[in-house]
Formats: sequence, C-alpha cells, structure tokens
Amino acid sequence: MNDELEALVVSKKELDRKLLADILSPYVRLDRDDCDIDTLEAWLGLGTDSKILVYLLARKAMVALGFDLGVEGATASEVALVMNVNHETVGPELRKMRAEGILEETKDYRYFVPNYAVVRVKGMISTQ
Repeated sequence: MNDELEALVVSKKELDRKLLADILSPYVRLDRDDCDIDTLEAWLGLGTDSKILVYLLARKAMVALGFDLGVEGATASEVALVMNVNHETVGPELRKMRAEGILEETKDYRYFVPNYAVVRVKGMISTQ
C-alpha cells in the first residue's frame, strides 16, 4: 500500500542532487580539470549572502561529484578571496547564517551548507 505520508519522509544525511543542480545551474559551472568554479552572468545579480551560499553549494556539488577538492567547507578567508571582497564583509555574514541554522561550522572553522538546509537555501536565493 502506497502511503501518502511516505512522501514526507526525508533523510537529513541524503543529498538531493537534482535540487542542488537546479539551484546552481543559473549561476555557476564546475570545471573538473582545474577544480574551479566558473561564475555565469546571473551570478552578478546576487547579493553577498546569496553569492556565499552559491559558492558553498558549488563546493558541496564538487565533493559529491568526486572532484579532488579535499573538503566541502571553506573558511571565511577562502570565501572572501573567491568573491574578491574584504574578509570583514564575509565573516559576519557567515556567522549570522550559522546562527540562523543555514550553515554549520567545522572544528577548523570551515563553513558548509548541511544537506537538510539546501531547500531553505534555495528559497533564500530565489527571492533575490
């Protein structure tokens, strides 16, 4: 018997690869050869918070695809370098999103979007 309630069941550990691709496709392409994130024109229309989230989601996608990235998360300095902005701009934004439960932080101060927050991130980016 097919129970409608079963459609509500998700695993917080499971990554929705289709959802991740839907979020990222307007903004970035992932370069396997250089292990790099190439931004598209739509990236320019994003605010700082959305750029941070897209960048972190792109790293998540790269790890899921088996890129030789090392780790999924990124430090505030790494994010600032990629976005070409001052570290003082990125740090407070990362801490705010962590406090809101959008990001998590590792022991070595790397921020990442947990799988359970990807749906929420999609809503945040699409409202821009």
